[in-house]
Amino acid sequence: MSEDAIIPTPLATQVSWSERDASVPQVVGLPAVDNGEGCPQPLAWKQVRSEFLKQSQEFHFAIDGLSLSGRVMGEGTPLYFLNGISASSTLFCLTAWLLREEFRCVILDYPSEAQTFDQLVKAFDITATRLGDEQFDLYATSFGSAVALLAMHSYPQRIQRAVLQGPLISMQFTFAERVALGMLGWLPGPIQRLPFRNTVLQNNHRLWFPPFDITRWEFLLRETGVVPIRDVARRAKMLRTFDISSSLTTLATPSLIISCEGEAARHRDAARLLGERLPHAEVEELSNSGHVPFVTHPHRLVKLIRPFLHPEQPAENCSLR
Repeated sequence: MSEDAIIPTPLATQVSWSERDASVPQVVGLPAVDNGEGCPQPLAWKQVRSEFLKQSQEFHFAIDGLSLSGRVMGEGTPLYFLNGISASSTLFCLTAWLLREEFRCVILDYPSEAQTFDQLVKAFDITATRLGDEQFDLYATSFGSAVALLAMHSYPQRIQRAVLQGPLISMQFTFAERVALGMLGWLPGPIQRLPFRNTVLQNNHRLWFPPFDITRWEFLLRETGVVPIRDVARRAKMLRTFDISSSLTTLATPSLIISCEGEAARHRDAARLLGERLPHAEVEELSNSGHVPFVTHPHRLVKLIRPFLHPEQPAENCSLR
């Protein structure tokens, strides 16, 4: 989840509900992939989540004072997922479900003990080594993109291709945001207990959710609400000193930068700069989508990810727009 889930920021643009197709019925069943005969039906997230939890393998281990955990699902090229600042690994289940026949999806949960980006990057590297992946592809969103960029700098030989969606390359907090972050670290319980949290999420993200399934909003609230407040505060504080802008031209990993129409300006500006400065970058825009397309529009997101990671495969028929 984005840092916008904690600190209210205005949306970059707005799209009214009338601009979307509200006539699509909610679907029962578990469509795996588009069959090439047109756009696939929307995923029934409750059933997908249930099957994801049944079929994926959970891992846990501790090393160097860090408790590492996550889930693995699918077969094929290893594809590692790095999530946002307050998300659990289950939030990626819809996208992982669509990719499971081509990729072994490894979705990490950040260790709660980590207090620096160096520790998060180390945890990422240790996990890949423990799971036997010398090389792998990477999909990262928001806060996870900061971890990904630092990993691309520290372990360029390991990451073959990287997809960065809603990225961050630096962060500047206002005085009010710094005060809020200072208070967060002292509060007990999960992030869902924060006052006005749902209002902040509503203001930043609700507009971009599909009208054919209003329960998917509940999915986002649930999956981003279980992380302890202290962990979210600790990660947010890491961003106060994060700035990788001066090193971008040295990152040689082929990268796909995905910018969504409804993301905050800080993410869209970062996507533009990455497209300009990374030596081997492609940039794609998702229209009519907000900051969590892996929840709201997983089919459209996969239609960008799949050909980039597997360029030898033919493009799919369903329009991205």
